[in-house]
Amino acid sequence: MTSIHQRAADFLRTHDSKNLGVGQHDWRYYTGGAGDPVLLLSGGAGIGISWLDVASALIPRFRTIAPDYPSGVGSVAELVDGVVAVLDAEGVDRAHVVGQSAGGMFAEHLSRRAPDRVRSLTLSSTGLYGPEDVDRLRMRVETTLATPWPETQKAIRTALQSTWADSAEAEFWIEQVAAATDAAGSAGAANSYRLLLELAEGVDELLRGPAWSGPTLIFRADDDPLITTTTPDACATCTPAANSAPSPRVAIPCCSVEPRITRQR
Repeated sequence: MTSIHQRAADFLRTHDSKNLGVGQHDWRYYTGGAGDPVLLLSGGAGIGISWLDVASALIPRFRTIAPDYPSGVGSVAELVDGVVAVLDAEGVDRAHVVGQSAGGMFAEHLSRRAPDRVRSLTLSSTGLYGPEDVDRLRMRVETTLATPWPETQKAIRTALQSTWADSAEAEFWIEQVAAATDAAGSAGAANSYRLLLELAEGVDELLRGPAWSGPTLIFRADDDPLITTTTPDACATCTPAANSAPSPRVAIPCCSVEPRITRQR
């Protein structure tokens, strides 16, 4: 396989990097290809380049849009509205939406807040945080703000090295995440946890609302170290008409997981 550095260079060569002011925030996003638009929402690190392999595979037939999340976004609603603004700037009325990890949670909110902008929903290694996660996430926010930033930086690197210990590409991805978190500092890192805390505190209200009824595909990873066992069940509750089917082991960037594919027709 081509090295990760060469694949990253190819991604940057075939995708335009654009900036868009939305309210008080500057959104950067990558777009490339032609055809039906696909919106790629990354995990908590919020770096669009994390989709480099997927986007590069899609662009012969699809047009991809992969945003970075601004570190100062104050709420999930504001983040979703920013994503919608990116679609507006690109002249996209409706897109196939793909969300991984925390990006899957944001995609779920997008499908409910702006369902007319979503053609289909694909969720990978994700779920919905709930009441059982509130104390843990609130402590993460408080600890991040109270800890000197160099200690937090070291802790982030240590955690990523542990998670991606078996990946030959670990150092590349650690540097990508580190660059994003270093630019945002303690406030940005705490805000990332704050958004997840908001998701956990608001899950009951979310589930009381009307569920997304369009085409949905869920990759459920039973051994994903970053997703708790209860979060995928909450996600499945959001798609009550879904059916489950087993799937062979597949590779997801930086970890190999045993997913369960759920389809909603």
